[in-house]
Amino acid sequence: MSTYPPADDRLRHLIAQEINTSVDTWKLAFWIAGNIVRDPEIQAELARISRAHADGRHCGDRNCFACFGAQVQGGDS
Repeated sequence: MSTYPPADDRLRHLIAQEINTSVDTWKLAFWIAGNIVRDPEIQAELARISRAHADGRHCGDRNCFACFGAQVQGGDS
C-alpha cells in the first residue's frame, strides 16, 4: 500500500499544500516549495533543529510547537 505524499519528498509536498491555499495553481505551489526545501540556509536550520531535538534539548525556534509550548508552560529551557 502506497502512502501520499511519498516519504522521500514529504517535506516539499507538505509545504506545497500550505502554499497552495494562497496561490492560483498547484504547479506554482510545488515549484515554490521545491525552492524552499533546496535552500542551503533552510536545510542548515532544519539540521540544527533536528540535532537539538535528538540531543534532548529545546531548539529555541518560536515555530516549534513542542519547544515553544514547553517554554510558555514553564518547562525547562
